[in-house]
Amino acid sequence: MKKIILFLLGVAMISACASKSDQLFNQGIVKLKAYDFAGAIAKFDSTILLDDKNIDAYFNRGNAKFDLDDFEGSLSDYNKAISLTSDKTIKPVVYLNRGDVYWELTKFDEALKDYTKALELRANYDSALVGRGKTYLAMGDFTNAKADLEKAIQLNNSNASAHYALGDVTYDLKDYNKAIEEFGKAIDLKSTEMVYFLDRGDAHYMIENFDKAIADYSKAIELAPTYAKAYVLRGDVLDDSGKPNEAIEDYNRAIEIDSVYAAAYYNRGLTRKKLGNKKAACEDFIMASDLGDGNATPYLKDCK
Repeated sequence: MKKIILFLLGVAMISACASKSDQLFNQGIVKLKAYDFAGAIAKFDSTILLDDKNIDAYFNRGNAKFDLDDFEGSLSDYNKAISLTSDKTIKPVVYLNRGDVYWELTKFDEALKDYTKALELRANYDSALVGRGKTYLAMGDFTNAKADLEKAIQLNNSNASAHYALGDVTYDLKDYNKAIEEFGKAIDLKSTEMVYFLDRGDAHYMIENFDKAIADYSKAIELAPTYAKAYVLRGDVLDDSGKPNEAIEDYNRAIEIDSVYAAAYYNRGLTRKKLGNKKAACEDFIMASDLGDGNATPYLKDCK
């Protein structure tokens, strides 16, 4: 799940008569909007020291911690915000965001409860439907995942995350053409998400659209040039499409980025073996095995 969407429960306007805690809170919001998450946390810390019942400070500090991958810290802040809020006044976004934290912590039962609670508070909440749909998918419930995501798209056809998640569902159901269609819609709406291109590349690869797979992996690399997995995936397609030397170049690049990436050594070993370079292939299989890739083990017997 990607970085949390910025939601603000309530922002007090800074004025000459604003309290010190209000001023600190608003400074935190400014930093949060500027993606200065550490700075935002410091301001919300100071706000809470002056006003330990400030619900918005806990909530937005939870947002900032989420974006720094401090999921336990984020969860603690959302829990505090919920404990200070009455059932009548709580906003559904609080449960949505806490559901996202539970999802990141792979506590899918808890995530499901929070997304459902958000939907009880706002029936047509497309973001909560996306969260719950992704949770159903993670739990292997494709029927409910598909239903939630299709409803989210019906409510908001411009929700890129909904199209992307539905692409994931249809990919897992082996409906690769539908997955390509949904990933494409997500890309049309948000063309800066590397993973959208990566996953569409996977779908093209599965139906042997090699040129299109290479194009998508190349775009993913353009967006995230230090993401080693993208080079391995493109290398695999290049190898399968009869370009082993180019594939080796991609595996080399992946290893330069991540020297302990077992799959890069294993896949390079396979390509080198295909090219008849037994010595180099064995070196790769040994390295892959040492790094824990069990797929390399059967090849070791030929390396003695």
